[in-house]
Amino acid sequence: MTGNQAQRQCRFFYTTPAAVAVWLCLASLAVGQATPGSPGSSDPVGAQVTLQGRVLDPTRAAIAQTAAEPSSKAEIDQLRKEVEELRAQVSRLLSLTQQQGSQPVEVPAGAVAAPAPLSPQGATSAESKGLPQSTGLPANPNIALAVKAEGGDLSGAGNLFKSERFAIGGYGDFQFRESPLNEKADGGGVPTFQSTRFVLGLAAVLSQKQNIVFNSEIEYEFGSRELDVEQAFVEWKVRPQFAFRAGIYPPSLGRFNVYHDSNLNLMTLRPLINQFIINTAYRDAGIGTRGVFNLPRNMKMSYEVNLLNGMQPLNADGEPTPFSRLLGQASASEPGLIAFQAVTRRKAFSGRIGFSPFLGFEVGGSIYNGPVNSLGAPPQSITIAFYDASLRRGRLAVDAEYARSNIVGGIPRHSEPPPVIDPLFPDTTVALSKYVTELSPGQDGVYVEAAYNFTPRFFQKNFDEGSYIAPVFRFETIRRDRTLSNFYLNEWRTTIGFNVAPSPSTIFKFGYVFNHPFGNVPDIEGPIGGADFGNNPIPFRDYGKNGFVGSVAYVF
Repeated sequence: MTGNQAQRQCRFFYTTPAAVAVWLCLASLAVGQATPGSPGSSDPVGAQVTLQGRVLDPTRAAIAQTAAEPSSKAEIDQLRKEVEELRAQVSRLLSLTQQQGSQPVEVPAGAVAAPAPLSPQGATSAESKGLPQSTGLPANPNIALAVKAEGGDLSGAGNLFKSERFAIGGYGDFQFRESPLNEKADGGGVPTFQSTRFVLGLAAVLSQKQNIVFNSEIEYEFGSRELDVEQAFVEWKVRPQFAFRAGIYPPSLGRFNVYHDSNLNLMTLRPLINQFIINTAYRDAGIGTRGVFNLPRNMKMSYEVNLLNGMQPLNADGEPTPFSRLLGQASASEPGLIAFQAVTRRKAFSGRIGFSPFLGFEVGGSIYNGPVNSLGAPPQSITIAFYDASLRRGRLAVDAEYARSNIVGGIPRHSEPPPVIDPLFPDTTVALSKYVTELSPGQDGVYVEAAYNFTPRFFQKNFDEGSYIAPVFRFETIRRDRTLSNFYLNEWRTTIGFNVAPSPSTIFKFGYVFNHPFGNVPDIEGPIGGADFGNNPIPFRDYGKNGFVGSVAYVF
């Protein structure tokens, strides 16, 4: 390369980001001037290196000055080696610049293409449409801190703060529920405004060279009544096909358990199977591996394997409410217990395999198995299976999941019919209260939901880019004791509504819920044991009725 060519190349790259331009010019000048016999290699000692009339700093000038001086063959070879290393660094900078949305930059001829370093990622087009992507299939494996809408782990959009090695994001929602509606047995009885949850996600790249990242979520529920560490784990991304992680995290039991964020949930309320067959979000302390394999014809296969402390037979107050007919597994993984001390010697196992035949569609199967008895208690174990499917095609989003649980050990395989309530005999109420808090041999349930988002012309003119309206629909059913055919806690539910997003970061959700219990709801004047479902083993008369629900979900 001649000196004039190097200068022309410098002028071209001056239009790129300043840091990249400097490195590119140095590489071009050094190579052009270090070549023996090339024109321009006899610049006088002490000449300043300039770029469109601007003087570079003395260190950069010294490099060019040294290259201009007569040198031995060994010195020239050493200089060429350093230039090649410099070009590799330039290539890495260019890759990072392109990932962060900068204009494409041309790489000098002969530059070595180096793998891009892991870096944070902000909101994406898929996320702005409120359409979460498939489980475990990140769009770019070089993005260490991808948001969940792109198959990553970072909560929210990661826009509160992000740098090359650190990102902060989050989400939350504020809800209104009519009296018959509740979520995971919290609330109910009267129409309620509720600050349901606020989640702050913090993530960091611990090592760019080794591809080690840290991810966490801190959750405030019900106006800070509950403060949980929902996630806090370190992951070593050895390669796309293999990553190792350790800490507290939600295993992939189905799809919704991982991608349960308010901005990704199509409805205000979470699916029934994700409230009772497992509690959303079920997280545990343990270790695991996961990865993605590219198959022919653009197909992909993902896997995940985990060794966990396992669910607990008691809640945080030492009460045997988990795995009951009333609550299912809703309180079987209290964070303070799972992260501190396991109650069994044998650990739990979970795993998932996903298959994507084409972009935007994935099916998967998950399994969980682990003991639920405390030390010294009779052996008892639970097995939970999930089957999930997710489709994202243009404006259409469709999700479906089926779940089934089974408890083995010290429990009849078929339940006796529930006792009949007689208001004249208080003992019958006490008997039913005890009955619903007993262990269920197993549960099962399914849901199918869909949304179709579109942007009216009025939205295009008056609201933010990415705004939309989306009609939504969900049908679901659950049997909290699947051995009973006529039991009021077994029910099906249909929700219809629409979502309005004036901005990709804010979603207003409206829905009407149609409930249908499989049996007669006990006719009780008031609650027993407290004013809400959490302290009330027998829901009162409004339970099972239809009602309106709405929320404001936000992401940042």
